[in-house]
Amino acid sequence: MHSIPSRIAGAALLVAAAAPVAAQDLLVKAARIMVAPDTVLQDSALLVRDGKVAYVGDDIPAEARARARSVDLGAATVSPGFVLAATTLGRDADLAESAFAFTPDLRVAEAFDAWAEQLEHLAPSGVTSFALTPSPRNVAGGVGVLAKPGEEQGRVVDPDAFVGFSLARAARDQERDPTSLMGAREMLREAFEAARVGVEVGPDLAVLRQVMSGARRAMFYADTFAELNAALALGKEFNFAPVLIGARDAHKVMGKLSERSAGVVLGALSPTARVAELELPGKLAASGVPFCFAGRPDQLRLSAALAVRHGLSRDAAHAALTRTPAALLGQQAKVGALRQGCDADFLVFEGDLLDLGAAHVATWVDGVRVAGDGHEDTSHDERDQR
Repeated sequence: MHSIPSRIAGAALLVAAAAPVAAQDLLVKAARIMVAPDTVLQDSALLVRDGKVAYVGDDIPAEARARARSVDLGAATVSPGFVLAATTLGRDADLAESAFAFTPDLRVAEAFDAWAEQLEHLAPSGVTSFALTPSPRNVAGGVGVLAKPGEEQGRVVDPDAFVGFSLARAARDQERDPTSLMGAREMLREAFEAARVGVEVGPDLAVLRQVMSGARRAMFYADTFAELNAALALGKEFNFAPVLIGARDAHKVMGKLSERSAGVVLGALSPTARVAELELPGKLAASGVPFCFAGRPDQLRLSAALAVRHGLSRDAAHAALTRTPAALLGQQAKVGALRQGCDADFLVFEGDLLDLGAAHVATWVDGVRVAGDGHEDTSHDERDQR
């Protein structure tokens, strides 16, 4: 018969055997590491632990550096992964309620397909996180999510990231209310007013209260001068700063955008776009209006490069792909930079990412390479095996 101490020791061994083994740290070395648009380290490294940036540059402890598995990227540039601030992944109909235009408590997370074919195009284009938005077909579309692509499947990072609204043409339907922009604006104004003054409200109006309190961001599809004015007026009346998706006529309301601390999610740019459209990013930056790009993932980098050719600074262009969309979504502590504590989402380029001739080599999400090639230095492991 075993003694009590021996049984305890045996149980302890079983517990130890069942306990998960901590993953080995990953040391990523490169000629240039862009921690953020305004912070670039030369011939440096970052240490990844449990999918997050644990240390950067000279802050990496010598012992941790020595024990880590190494990836030496040589002359490459490491950048934070791109943040796609608004997308329906081509599933507008699936993310909308066709019978009713007012569905602020509809949850996009419940419709998220982790194996959707559209996710396969994100990481190869440099997108490491994205905002899956409610459809622009609903005036109040519901609660959007922050999600990520993966090596085999995507995942939701924040199921309650923001609330999606729409004053765009797609939200107006002759077969249901609202049929006009005025009707859409009044539908929202009356709902926000009811949420503000009501003692007891249902889950739909509770979501609007969270917008007014600042607990959740409000993202509005709005393109024309009238649509943008309507969204900004709602923000002013009910004390929230909207993020405007599309914003084709943003140049016509520049002063109000700045006054209301509004953000802008522009559509992708193309070489054939009008000069005014290509110059808009530079004008927004000059006015202090935060902006980023959306649209097709494979056009994000091109959009930033075209904006630079038409007056935007390189730092602002890089921010428009990384830090700014993260901030507009309220997710800057997680994504959009490679500072300590952020998710280890990064891209590898053979040169400056705004130089379209520089190849995009690889995409890493949460410290795992999910697209492209890598140059792993296994010399440390080989020494341990000798």
